[in-house]
Amino acid sequence: MSEIKISGFYDEVSSKLDDQIALIKEFGESYMCPRVVDGKNIADYTAEEFAANIKPRLDAAGIKFSSIGSPIGKIGLYDDAAYEAQLAKLEELVKICKLTDCKYIRMFSFRVKQGGDYGKYFPEVVKKLRGFLDKVKGTDVILLHENEKRIYGDTPERCLQLYTEMNDPQFKLAYDASNFIQCGVNAPKAYQMLKDYVVYYHIKDCSPEKVEVPVGLGLGGYKEMLRDLIVNRHYDGFMTLEPHTGKYADHKVLFHVFGWFTWMLPYVGSWNKIFKRIDAAKGIAPMQKVSRKDIFTWQYRGLKDIIEQVEKENA
Repeated sequence: MSEIKISGFYDEVSSKLDDQIALIKEFGESYMCPRVVDGKNIADYTAEEFAANIKPRLDAAGIKFSSIGSPIGKIGLYDDAAYEAQLAKLEELVKICKLTDCKYIRMFSFRVKQGGDYGKYFPEVVKKLRGFLDKVKGTDVILLHENEKRIYGDTPERCLQLYTEMNDPQFKLAYDASNFIQCGVNAPKAYQMLKDYVVYYHIKDCSPEKVEVPVGLGLGGYKEMLRDLIVNRHYDGFMTLEPHTGKYADHKVLFHVFGWFTWMLPYVGSWNKIFKRIDAAKGIAPMQKVSRKDIFTWQYRGLKDIIEQVEKENA
């Protein structure tokens, strides 16, 4: 069997590091994926600032980084000024990796015009990705490409194309089922296509309406994926919680009260239906408030339950 380690984007609950640490400890875990730390994006810290203000608190709590959830590459493909700025930020992130013994930095393959000329985009994407790779050469840091909406690598085919073209041990793939679903991709098929090249997983599920839902309530196919990872592939890497269901916590009661007007805004009506579906699945009353911490805890328990079910079935 595998030894999966659970991490998370704990800034979905609070931007304060102390709150993030408290929830990690409450779960009995020891890893996080930093994105916003004390109200500031991780990529906006210098290594010196991080060493002085953040690392001592992590060390005192025994918290480690599974990966750094950076925004590197989440810029326009032809925005050269933003690219140069990100090269400098990446240099600092590599130093932060060294300070924390972190192996991975999450990144993206640039925003492009959807439906545009991907053949034209490709050489520029590769050129700039190689520029990012230059910043990690001579270290053991690995860049993790995450599939994401509205970037070049938004489909499994283009993710695999990038992986093959880069052909570099410091360029690997992260897998996000929800992001694929939101791009109209069948997530289980994407997993089958990419599983030999993926080294890191985000746990985020998505409904047929392309709205994030707690794990197991969407089209992510998580039980089948985890069965393959645990039983057949003996995966011993990270699963990072990223429920992205803040809209449910923030708006579900409001939508219930004003549900009569949802016909005016189709996306609002879609959200309202999904919120009711989540309520039913979780036994939540329509007017019952749900916090972001509640949702994050559902995600954690849901993942743990699936892992335990798979392990029990294959004991």
